[in-house]
Amino acid sequence: MAVAAKRTKTIVARRQDLIQGTIKSIAALGYQDSTVQTICEAAGVSRGLIGHYFDGKDELLIEAFRHLVAQADKHAREAVRVAGRDPLERLLAATTVTFTRAGASRDESLVWIACWGVAPWNPGMRELHHAIWRRYRAWIQRMMEQAARERGIEIEARRAALAYAQMIDGFWLGWLMDKDAYTLKEAEEIVRDWVLNLFGERPVPRRNPASKKAARPKPSPLRPVRA
Repeated sequence: MAVAAKRTKTIVARRQDLIQGTIKSIAALGYQDSTVQTICEAAGVSRGLIGHYFDGKDELLIEAFRHLVAQADKHAREAVRVAGRDPLERLLAATTVTFTRAGASRDESLVWIACWGVAPWNPGMRELHHAIWRRYRAWIQRMMEQAARERGIEIEARRAALAYAQMIDGFWLGWLMDKDAYTLKEAEEIVRDWVLNLFGERPVPRRNPASKKAARPKPSPLRPVRA
């Protein structure tokens, strides 16, 4: 039993090494120029070992994407859990963590782009991508439906979830292409303001960080629009 457990642990560790090597290689060289050799070098393992764990570069890319999605999902759901029971606050928390993660690792962001880029011609990646994004949009839509129901208003939740998801993707991709166009914080604030307006809430005016006025209790991030 001890030998089997040790072997299983080694397999898991080697697969993770190769997944991380894939992320590093693609971030540095791009998908087309990444090879089994560059991946193994980035992972610090012998080239001959890769065949014991993966069928090749395409499978590694899919597993790397699956790994990144799992990490993003874990962080988003933790942020939502900490935000409390209000579905609108939970949606805002999901927004914040999305942009925070985007700025935390440029390498990971570049691998996301590589995965998107090959999906139309890679059936496995295309299928995985469809499943992941449909699940993500459904998750956002449920939070929007709950937030609208609690506030006694009606919204087209499906369309709103589509618009939200495309704004997130668009701002993230635009920032990767041109970091001087805007900051991730600015992009986050634009999306948050859109969400608040969608639910009839007015964003709290942002204070000048240089202001020397005495600190006051932090107001709620949600302020209802009054007639």
